[in-house]
Amino acid sequence: MEEKKGLVAVRYENGRLTYLKIEQVASMSGVHPEVIERFVRLGLIDPAARDEKDEGWLFDVDVVPIVKKIIRLRNDLGINYAGIGVVLDLLDRLEELERRISILEFKISNLIGSQ
Repeated sequence: MEEKKGLVAVRYENGRLTYLKIEQVASMSGVHPEVIERFVRLGLIDPAARDEKDEGWLFDVDVVPIVKKIIRLRNDLGINYAGIGVVLDLLDRLEELERRISILEFKISNLIGSQ
């Protein structure tokens, strides 16, 4: 494991995946690291790995927009954390359905175009 520009990089055979430390996620999200810890305990976000150096959590970079979404749902809409978990699950399902619809639309347009 190597560290560059404050990011922790883990090398894999076919490439490189970069993780963020909890402090970095908190800083990029505009919250205290304890808030990130709370979100993990509540099951709203999941760490991707453990830092071998200090045993701290490591997160995928795509967790930052999720943390920001959690904060918006809590602050702007007043949704409690249990409700936020449900909303996040529903948003994930909606994204998956939209992705599948796009694929189906593409396949249909190809079928129609080939006739």
